[in-house]
Parts: sequence; C-alpha cells; structure tokens
Amino acid sequence: MSSETKSPNKPKKIKHNNFLLDFVRITGCIPALLWIRPKVHYVGDKKKCKQKKGVLIASNHVTFFDPIAMYCAFWYRRVHFLATKDLYKNKFFGWMLTTVGCIQVDKENFSMASLHETVDRLKSGKAILIFPEGQVNGREENLSFKSGSVLMAKLGGVPILPVHIVKPPRKLSRFHIVIGEPIDVANMCSRFPSVEELQKISDHLQEREQELKYYYEKNISKKRGNPQ
Repeated sequence: MSSETKSPNKPKKIKHNNFLLDFVRITGCIPALLWIRPKVHYVGDKKKCKQKKGVLIASNHVTFFDPIAMYCAFWYRRVHFLATKDLYKNKFFGWMLTTVGCIQVDKENFSMASLHETVDRLKSGKAILIFPEGQVNGREENLSFKSGSVLMAKLGGVPILPVHIVKPPRKLSRFHIVIGEPIDVANMCSRFPSVEELQKISDHLQEREQELKYYYEKNISKKRGNPQ
C-alpha cells in the first residue's frame, strides 16, 4: 500500500461559499435590523471584545432567532455556525447551511469530523459561534454548558468570547446583546487537559456569561426602566 494513501479517519473538507454567505448577510440585514433592532453592549475594552482574529463565540440560547441577532451583532465578520443535524433534514436548507459555512453537528454523538472541521477553521482565523447549552432555553437560569466548546478553543488556539443574549419579553421586542472580553483558554488549562479540567473551565465560561447578564440588569435595564 502506498505511503501516500489517505487515512480513512481524515475528515472530508467542507466547501463553503463566502459570496453566498455575504449575500445572505446583506439581503437579510435590513429586515433583521427593522425587526430585531439589535443593541450591542460591550463590557470591558471594546477593542478586545471586537475580536478580528480566530475566535470561538459562546452564547446562551434564548430563541430560535438568536443566530440572526448574532449576525447583526457581529456584522463586521463572517460568523460560521455549528448547526444541529436536524436542520439538515430538508435537502435544500441543508445544502444552503453547508454552502454558507455552517458545520453540521450531532448533539448526541459529536463526531471527530465536526471537531476537526471546527478546529481547522479556528486555526485559519475564522469566527465560529456555538451555543454551549446545546438547545434553546427560554428559562431564567442557563442549562449546564457543555465542555466541547472549551476543547475546540484549546485545540484551535483561540480565545472564547462570552456573549449574553437578553431574552426579549415579547415577540417584537428589541434584542439586547452583551459582549464581554475574551477568555484565554490556552493559559487556563494544561497541554493535555482532562475531562474534569475542561468542565471546570466550561463552568467558568458559564459564570462569565452570567456576569454579563447581571451587568445588563444592574447597569442598563434598571437605568432605562424598560429598554425593550
């Protein structure tokens, strides 16, 4: 067998089209701005919050429209999403998700192919969004953050940017998004982190996300009365 034979475990590269991604972002911008009317708040150094290199954006997940709101919040970047395999059941919609740069994941059985694809994009300087809760959660308290996001950031050599999306009180209420300073995962864990270590950092990420929530409630929501 030739030494150049490809390993069967090597993940297949996912092709995506930046032109189509930009087209979707631009054409969807006006209705999204009119409907969602996103207001972004930065906690800390704004320049640090507005990452322009490889970064893993980790946010809570309060509605099905969160991805649209995040596109608006990070309008200056091409944000790639991790999308659950259920969204790919429709062939056309699945093709479009793949073409615009989404990475298909299985929440119940996360594959090495998805992990490698995510890490490769992070290493190449891409911005990737993940919802560590793993599902839409409209309750006040977050579900436990899954540690996979920390592993991705560690392997990709990028920081994690914590984000809190304020749950709109009504369907047509304005979206408020709070962005904090990046978390340097590389300096928080060992070279070969254990499952326990990854989960500990994931818990820290969740605490940071909650701090953004409390910041909004104390410094923005109360001062504006009803900012929605």
